[in-house]
Amino acid sequence: MTSLEIAIDELIVRGLSPSEARVAAKAIEERLSALAEQSTVTIGERAEASRRLTPVDVPSRSPAAVGEAVAGAVWGAIAGGRA
Repeated sequence: MTSLEIAIDELIVRGLSPSEARVAAKAIEERLSALAEQSTVTIGERAEASRRLTPVDVPSRSPAAVGEAVAGAVWGAIAGGRA
């Protein structure tokens, strides 16, 4: 069995209250789990020790929408742009 661990050391959320940011963080975790479970993409070993992604702009103030958009960006970065 192969496993995948994604560690997000720092998540900076602007425009949300602390409680909304926690909702967004939970949505990130749930969406990344769903993407990993559904994916048939083979994730190769990474060459770098860390990776910084570009900021994600989300037109909605919905914390869940923010979380899902960030999760999509993270998954796209590790899966070579494939969700």
